[in-house]
Amino acid sequence: MKQRLMLVILLAGYFFLPSLAEATKSTYVYTDRRFQSVKRVEVDADDLKDRQINQPYAFTELQLREMLSALRFDKKALFNKNDEADEVIFNQPALDLLVPNLAKAFQEAQPNEEVIFSFVTHKPKVLMRDDRLTIAKSWVEGNQLHIHFKKLMAKISNDYDKMSDVNIAISKAQGVRVSILIQPGQQFGKTTDEVLLAIPPAGAVAENGTERGTMDNGPLTTDQKLEKPVKENAKPVSVTTATPPLPTNTNATEGRLQQLDSLKKKGLINKDEYQKKREEILNSL
Repeated sequence: MKQRLMLVILLAGYFFLPSLAEATKSTYVYTDRRFQSVKRVEVDADDLKDRQINQPYAFTELQLREMLSALRFDKKALFNKNDEADEVIFNQPALDLLVPNLAKAFQEAQPNEEVIFSFVTHKPKVLMRDDRLTIAKSWVEGNQLHIHFKKLMAKISNDYDKMSDVNIAISKAQGVRVSILIQPGQQFGKTTDEVLLAIPPAGAVAENGTERGTMDNGPLTTDQKLEKPVKENAKPVSVTTATPPLPTNTNATEGRLQQLDSLKKKGLINKDEYQKKREEILNSL
C-alpha cells in the first residue's frame, strides 16, 4: 500500500512540477482588476525563436497615440455604418487609458517579454448596455510595433456584474466579424489578426503634435536623456500699454454741473440748494 502511494506521488511530481516551473510570469503595469489591464508577460520559448524582439523600447506617448489612433475598421463591416466614431478601434477613452501605461510597459519590457493589454469600449444603447472587449498582445521587432488581437470588439454578456468571477465573462465574450482597414504604414502579419505598424520618428511626431522636447527612437539605453529645446538668440518682447488720458478739471466740472442740473429737473433738490451747490462747483475752478 505504501509502495503504491509513493508511486502515485512520484508520478504526480513528474507530470506537474515541470508545468509549474514553466508557468508564465506576468508583471502588471496597470489593472482595474476587472477587464482592463496592461502587463508584461514572458514569451514561450518556442514562440520566442520566431521573433527578434527589440526591447526595452523608448516610445513617446505621441508616437503610440498616433499609431493606435490610425487603426480603423473596414467601413463595410461596421456595427453602425452611419457612425463615424465606429471606424476607430481605439477611441479617446481607450487611448487615454492605454497610451501612458503602454509607454511604461515597453520601457521596462525585456527581450523575452510581450506586452498584453485589454480594454472595454462602451457603445451607448438606449435599452441595454453594449460593452465590447478587446484583448491583444504586442511587441517590437525592428522598427515595427506588432499587435496581435486575441479578441477584437468581443461582445460582453450584459449580466457580467452578477458573475462571481469576471474571467467567466471574459472567456464567454464573443468576437464579431470585423476586419481591419490597412492604411499606409500598416500591414498584416502572419494572419489578419496581426497588424504591423511602422514606428514614426519621434521628432517628426513632436513637430506635428503638442509634446515638447525631442527623443531618439530605438531601444532604451541607460544614458538616454530627454532634453528640452532652447531657442537661441531669444529676445524679450517689449509691450507698450496705452494709458487713457485723465479727465481735465474743466471736463470734471462740466460733468458735475450736468449732474446738478439733472437733480434739479427731477425735483430732488430745491432752487436754493441748486444755487448754493452751483456756486461751490464754480468756485472750485
